[in-house]
Amino acid sequence: MRKPMRILLITQHFPPERGAVRRLYEFAKFFQNGGHEVTVLTAMPNYPDGVVPEKYRGKFLVKEKLNDLNIYRSYVMPASNAEPKKRMIGFITFLFSSLINSFRIKGKFDLILASSPPVTSPLIGYILSRLRRTKLVLEIRDLQPESGEQFGNLNKSLFTESIRKVMRFLYHKADHIVCVTEGIAEWMKAYGIPENRLTTIKSGVGYDFINSHSNGIRKKYGWEDKFLILFSGTLGWVRPLETIVESARLLADDRQYHFVFVGDGQKRESLEALTKQYNLKNISFVGLQPLEQIPYYLKAGDVLVECLKEVPVAKVALPTKIFEYMAAGRPIIFGSTDGETSRLLEKAGGALTYSSGHPEQLAEIVRALYHKKIDGDELGKRYHNYVCSHHTREKWAQRYLNLLESVNRP
Repeated sequence: MRKPMRILLITQHFPPERGAVRRLYEFAKFFQNGGHEVTVLTAMPNYPDGVVPEKYRGKFLVKEKLNDLNIYRSYVMPASNAEPKKRMIGFITFLFSSLINSFRIKGKFDLILASSPPVTSPLIGYILSRLRRTKLVLEIRDLQPESGEQFGNLNKSLFTESIRKVMRFLYHKADHIVCVTEGIAEWMKAYGIPENRLTTIKSGVGYDFINSHSNGIRKKYGWEDKFLILFSGTLGWVRPLETIVESARLLADDRQYHFVFVGDGQKRESLEALTKQYNLKNISFVGLQPLEQIPYYLKAGDVLVECLKEVPVAKVALPTKIFEYMAAGRPIIFGSTDGETSRLLEKAGGALTYSSGHPEQLAEIVRALYHKKIDGDELGKRYHNYVCSHHTREKWAQRYLNLLESVNRP
């Protein structure tokens, strides 16, 4: 009979915060339901708006339960997604506060699982694994500082070079590395990490997205007669979202087309200003929406759009939302012509891609879908069937658990 494990999960971001860390919460619940004990060391929630809920304000440590998970929330300097310098300070404050608060977590752990970004989480994991003489598994969701440098959030400097050296040191010291994309795993191999210490565990998607419906979203906003082109997610610096606005401008004379941005971020103000400058009436910004309502918005769209800056590191990226888009059963247009995401879409049934600096390409694909020159309904069905067969979160969670059990074996 297998022995239950005690797992310490280290991540600066955790629900009720939003974003890709949702995968950690879902996986942690799966591990816990599988008979293992999961303790989470995380920060006070404040992402992406920089606002700390009242129950956590002014606290250095908060202990709580979340679906039977033991949560230790540690102090962090709050910062919004629009304040990158302040967020960097927040990473440092979490590094020190979590190390101090870790002494309040009693007992021996079989594994420490540390998720990055930010880069401080794997550093915390390494220090605690040495102090507690525990095996260390790193989860790498994004390559840092490479992503920050190439997407434009960080300038190459002695600081980023020091981050690079620290991360490569940690890669070699970890007992195992979980990569969220195949491209990240290939990158690790190229830098000398043995293949037998690398495993790709993708995010997948939950049944709340797979079994969803539109729940009256179109009626709520008066979009019943519109052909909706919808983007959902962070309006941030890694995405050339201006191209979507420019595409809406090209389609402005055709009143059936309407573009929707669901979400918030650093670029929202500039995107709204650009929309106003062009006097466009065919774009709506609906802001952040409750997480449980996102599946409804995706189902309400006729076309779903995602994009990334076309830089080398984007080729190894696979945004979590792509699985959510696929689960919605709608055609997806992806703003990057090469890389792991476009290959996944091609494998699932066909990839509709445009170059991020060419709004006319996006507009042309939208017109082709509307006029049925491209069968969007059929493409959406293929995506839905593919994600149900290969990428449910439950399937990936089981693979993750099998991996952790194998790492824990003597």
